[in-house]
Amino acid sequence: MELSQAIRERRSIRKYKKEEPPKAVIEKIMEEGLWAPSTTNQQPWHFYIVRGADKDKLAHIISPAGQVILPKLERAFRDKPKVIQSTLEFFNTLGGAPILICCYSQSSPVTAQPDSTPTYLRTCNIDRLGKIQSVSAAIQNILLSAHAAGLGTCWMTAPLHVADDINRTLGMGDGELVALVTMGYAEGTAAIPPRKEGKLSWIGF
Repeated sequence: MELSQAIRERRSIRKYKKEEPPKAVIEKIMEEGLWAPSTTNQQPWHFYIVRGADKDKLAHIISPAGQVILPKLERAFRDKPKVIQSTLEFFNTLGGAPILICCYSQSSPVTAQPDSTPTYLRTCNIDRLGKIQSVSAAIQNILLSAHAAGLGTCWMTAPLHVADDINRTLGMGDGELVALVTMGYAEGTAAIPPRKEGKLSWIGF
């Protein structure tokens, strides 16, 4: 599969078959995730690939996050109640996905920023921001690699609302949860959302 095809055809999958992908396939996908660019080549990521009863335990913990983001869903999809309902069902079951990937960045101490630092960067930690972006780049690699391998995925950030519970379940004493990714063989097809216009500004062309 060509890269352009993978980029355009990849979809967020919220319903999966029970069949579990072979471990060798998952290993290859994760390895390609590790080839993402990262801030000062720190490669500041760690991924927990979870299945079976441990995945089911995490699914139970994640479920309440759907209710937390319900007001946001109602604003975004006020005319699409079926979308809201299907999203809440996804949080309750993870769509039956057999694999759950917990994506972490290595923790960064909060340090004072020099006065010359742009205001928006003074309000956060630059190193932390770079690490989160690095993990996000690795996640995109994983999504595209999974699609090329015939698997579906869904990038989830709403579970960050229950990050403390997820961390305790995984025994995480360090690092920051950036996102979760469900993975498995897709059940059916996902709709193609149109691309929004006005997102590019060409300067000097």
